[in-house]
Amino acid sequence: MNDVQEFVLLMRTVPRDWRAAIDRRLAPLGLSQAKWQPLLYLLRAEEPPTQADIARFLEVESPTVVRLLDRLEADGWIRRKNCPGDRRARRIHLTDRARALGDDIEGAVMDVRSQLLGSVTPDEMARCIDVLRRISACAAELSHQEAAPTVQRDSAG
Repeated sequence: MNDVQEFVLLMRTVPRDWRAAIDRRLAPLGLSQAKWQPLLYLLRAEEPPTQADIARFLEVESPTVVRLLDRLEADGWIRRKNCPGDRRARRIHLTDRARALGDDIEGAVMDVRSQLLGSVTPDEMARCIDVLRRISACAAELSHQEAAPTVQRDSAG
């Protein structure tokens, strides 16, 4: 395997392994990635987000997030409330149960982060961030180029 292949592989496996470490830490609370990720998003949100906001954050389609929220609501983690200005939209609120465990969830996530990044120096982190930003910028530019309409020229032009 060459360096580029290994880099691409690690870009896929590191986030998966990171989430798995958090899963193991939060399993005693009955939380898997499918539950702790939206709960963490809700804990960190300044105001209750809509179902659409959560779907965008999780990068899933609306029907998928509806099923996920159905399970979270049935388990007593969230409740949905209609938005006053938009009858179609619903805001997602944490229950007292979820808020009570918020520090445990956040603490587990931060502890795993600390353990995984413990051997990374500030200079290494800065270099890694720089590389990832450049890759992200290139991907955004590529996406923009592919989305731009192509101009058709006629034979006279």
